Amino acid sequence: MFLEGSTLEVRLGREELRLSLLGKKGERLLTSAAAWEPHEIDGVETYTLLMIWPGIRALWRDLSAAYRQEFGSALEETEKFIVRGMGGGYMPFDPRLSMLTAYRGAWDPCPEAAAELGDALGRAVPAAGAAAHLWQAVRDGEAYLPYVDFVTTLPGYVHWRLTGRRVVDRAAAAGIFPLDGEGQFDRALLRRFDELASGRLHKPLGELLPEVLPAGCAAGSLMRESLRMLDPSGDLREGIPFLTPEEE
Repeated sequence: MFLEGSTLEVRLGREELRLSLLGKKGERLLTSAAAWEPHEIDGVETYTLLMIWPGIRALWRDLSAAYRQEFGSALEETEKFIVRGMGGGYMPFDPRLSMLTAYRGAWDPCPEAAAELGDALGRAVPAAGAAAHLWQAVRDGEAYLPYVDFVTTLPGYVHWRLTGRRVVDRAAAAGIFPLDGEGQFDRALLRRFDELASGRLHKPLGELLPEVLPAGCAAGSLMRESLRMLDPSGDLREGIPFLTPEEE
């Protein structure tokens, strides 16, 4: 069954994971939520990938059961899908999609690295953002740096794994690296970062970061190979359009 104008929303909060079915006006028709808290790994508070996907699948199971009870049929598709969640943070991946270090959230900023990088670029760099965390890794000479293929945020990660699109909205992008007047990562500053990194990354920074899109834009669709990451029962259909992920 399909509800006209409906939206599926994944929300990754600081202490709560939530999956909601929204109506035409954004009202919550059905919601499934669960508390979750970061674990400490190597002295860092973090959410692991093993927490994210089992948690989302459990919420889907509850939401789809509530939908069936309410409407008498399976929830197979919606008009839109969107991922929202915690702003800031740092998730680096290698080409095989393996995460290279524990997720570092906005509550674990890198003020010294951000200040040093900001001075070098001549623009402020958010201490909780991915560029500051990456620069901290460069300063520390972390061993995984040559393998970094993609750096994103938590909502950007979930969106990527469901759609294959490496995107963030402009608000999230501004928390990653300085933007230019058109709302894109500043190319001159990206080149300056590459000069400062002196070959310690195997790709230019601009190729490691997600594409920047305005909020509310079409940003891919649910891939067939990602269906079971959400719905092992097989009710959900591929091809649901996604909007740009948003951070809060």
